[in-house]
Amino acid sequence: MNTRSKLEDKELEQLERFIRETPIEIDLVNRTMNKYESSRYTKQSESSRISKKMRQRVMMITASAAMIFSFLFVTSLISPTMAATIKQVPVLSSIFKLAGDLGLQTADEKGLSTKLHASVTHDDFTLNVSEVVFDGTRVSIGIERPHKEDEKETLSDRISNIELFINGNPINSFGRENSMNGIFLNPGKDNDSAIIEFVDERNQGGRPFPEQFDLTLSTTITGIQNPLIIDIPVENKIEDFVTLQPNVSRDYDNIRFTVKKLEFTPITTNLTTQIDLTDNSNFTQSPIAKHMGVDFFDDQGNKLKLINGNGWNATGGSYQIMDYRFHPFESIPKTITLKPYVQLYEDNQMGVYQLDENGEPKIQYIPELEVTLPINSQK
Repeated sequence: MNTRSKLEDKELEQLERFIRETPIEIDLVNRTMNKYESSRYTKQSESSRISKKMRQRVMMITASAAMIFSFLFVTSLISPTMAATIKQVPVLSSIFKLAGDLGLQTADEKGLSTKLHASVTHDDFTLNVSEVVFDGTRVSIGIERPHKEDEKETLSDRISNIELFINGNPINSFGRENSMNGIFLNPGKDNDSAIIEFVDERNQGGRPFPEQFDLTLSTTITGIQNPLIIDIPVENKIEDFVTLQPNVSRDYDNIRFTVKKLEFTPITTNLTTQIDLTDNSNFTQSPIAKHMGVDFFDDQGNKLKLINGNGWNATGGSYQIMDYRFHPFESIPKTITLKPYVQLYEDNQMGVYQLDENGEPKIQYIPELEVTLPINSQK
C-alpha cells in the first residue's frame, strides 16, 4: 500500500524540475587545457628522447663514413715508393724459432737464448746479430741482413770467412794442438738469415769453453773489403742436463766401437764415440771405419735428427774420436739404441753416394756394433 500522499508526490516533482532547470558551471576549458598540456609534455619528452637517439645514430654513421672516406682518400695518395717500403717492413720473428732445429726452437720458447740488437755496417751492407744460445755443447748465433729485392745471393752465400775470438783469444786456442774444425754455417729462417754454430773439443783433447764469455765475431762478406766485427755476450743458461760415461764397446772384424759419453740438454743430445782399429792399421785408409756414422734411437724406435758432427784423429793413427750432435729428447727415455752404419758408394766412384728412392744416401747398419743402454738407472 502506497502511504505517500499526493502532496508529497507533487513536491518531489517540483524539486526534480528545479534541479534539472538550474544551470551548473563546468570549467571545460581549464580541464581540456590541463589534459592537453599534460599530453603535450609527455609526447614532447618521448619525442626528445627519440630525436636525441636519432641524432646520435646519424652522427655515428656520418663519422664512420668520414673515416672510411678519409682512409680511401689517404690510401689513394700513397706513392708507389711508400707502398713498396710498407711491403718490405719485416714481420719480426725469431731465427731460432723458424730455422727447423728443435733444440733452438726450445731455446727460444723457454727463454734459454739471449736476445740481442747488435749490428755493424760496411759499404752499405748491414749485418745483425739477433740472438745467441750456449748449452755447454754448442754455441749458436742467429745472424741476418735487411731484405733487399734485388739481392740474388743468400746471406750464407755472401759469407766467405768467419773468425771467432773468446775473451780476445782465437777459438783455435781451445782446440787440440791449436786447431779446430767445429765451425758450421747453417740455414736460417730465410735467405736473409743464417745460423753460425761452433763447438769446443773438450771430448777430443781440447779445452772446454767458459760458462760465460765475450765472443768476437769477424765475418768477411764477398764484395766488401773490411770484415764486419761484432761483440757478443755469451752465457750458458742451462741448468737441467744429464751426463753419462758408459764406456761400452762392441767389436766387428778389426773395428772396435766405443760409446764414451752421452750428454742430454734441452737443446742438444751429444754423443761421443771412439773407433779403434785393433790391428793398428792407419785409420784414414780403412774403407769402413772412415765412412762410419751412427743413428740414435729412443726406446720407442724414434730416430733423432742429426745436426752436425766433428772428429779428430792423429796423423797416421789407428783411432778416431767423434762428437755427434742430435736434436734433443722431449723427455729422457728409459733406454737408447745406437746403430753404427757405413755409407754406400757407387762402384768405382768413391765419394759418390748410392741414393734411395727419396734421393737420400743409402746406408748399411752393422748389427755387431749396435749398443743399447739404459738411461734412467745411470742418472
